[in-house]
Amino acid sequence: MSETERRRRRKPVKRKKKRSPILFVIVIILLIMACLLFIGRFMSEDMRGNTSDPAVNVDIPSGSTVSEIADILEDNGIVDSALRFRILCKIKDKGSEFKSGTYMFSDSETFDSLVEKLNTGAMDGNAIAITFKEGLWLTEMAQTAAESGICTYDEFMAAANSRNYDYDFIKDIPDRDNVLEGYLYPETYYFDRSSTAETIVDKMLSQFEKVIKENNIEEKAKKLGITLDDAVIIASLIEAEVKYEPERGLVSSVIHNRLDQNIKLQIDASVIYSLGKRVNRVFYSDLETADPHNTYYVDGLPSGPIGAPRAASLAAAVEPENTDYLYYVVEDPESGKHHFTGDYEDFQKASADYKKKINQE
Repeated sequence: MSETERRRRRKPVKRKKKRSPILFVIVIILLIMACLLFIGRFMSEDMRGNTSDPAVNVDIPSGSTVSEIADILEDNGIVDSALRFRILCKIKDKGSEFKSGTYMFSDSETFDSLVEKLNTGAMDGNAIAITFKEGLWLTEMAQTAAESGICTYDEFMAAANSRNYDYDFIKDIPDRDNVLEGYLYPETYYFDRSSTAETIVDKMLSQFEKVIKENNIEEKAKKLGITLDDAVIIASLIEAEVKYEPERGLVSSVIHNRLDQNIKLQIDASVIYSLGKRVNRVFYSDLETADPHNTYYVDGLPSGPIGAPRAASLAAAVEPENTDYLYYVVEDPESGKHHFTGDYEDFQKASADYKKKINQE
């Protein structure tokens, strides 16, 4: 084969196309800009989370670490990222002076404003603290709110008789007077001076929802064959009757046992509620009060809660002790301890002993 033929049979060599250096540079610049924007956003002091509430109460437990505080802030919608808050604290050497306590944060906090509040432990100077004690009636809560100066008695009562709140449990509350009785959780709250009665009620409903979820109240109620509303009513009865803490589950057992056996509950606290005024003594004539809350008058549960129960009473309502008790009577007036029994004659004897002790005093 001649040299000429060999050259003809050789495959032509493809020349590689040169990549444009301009395109490469543009890609690099875009990547750098994206990184800078990400870093700039990550390092931004704008920490705003997903809350739209201008005043959010947050509890920081004693001994909380920076990581735990960051998670609490994110869970409450105060910051958009617990990770970002932790990293900023690390980079800026913040967190060693954070204090526990109850804080009121706004929906527009910056990193610096959060650090300042957490370092000082001070509430907003404009914040108003309102303490709603356990067992209060809705009317008494309205009076407490009115005394704070945020709203009037009538404004609070109107807000507490509205269903215009975004909570699933509200739709299941039967139609009745004082619709949200028992559902406004008793606690100390902090409010901005620009707050309204609706703001107060919504905050209390939010805390109630948190408590029932944390304690699985609704699920436990279903296992007992009762509704959440039934549980709240029972809890309000327990709250009103129990002074000696260890007895919550025992009083709950009495209520459940009497309901199971179709025995009237006959709880004096329900009589007092039906009278509409706090009295120290219930007379026989009061027992005949024709009111749907009076458990001497109606069979089964009263038509609604008779006050605001705390978490311990809500838990006891759905976790009664396993007893055969049907009766209880005060044994020690000072501690509030009761004598429990399933025997009516024993109950009568204990009642006579209590009356004798009272008369001697």
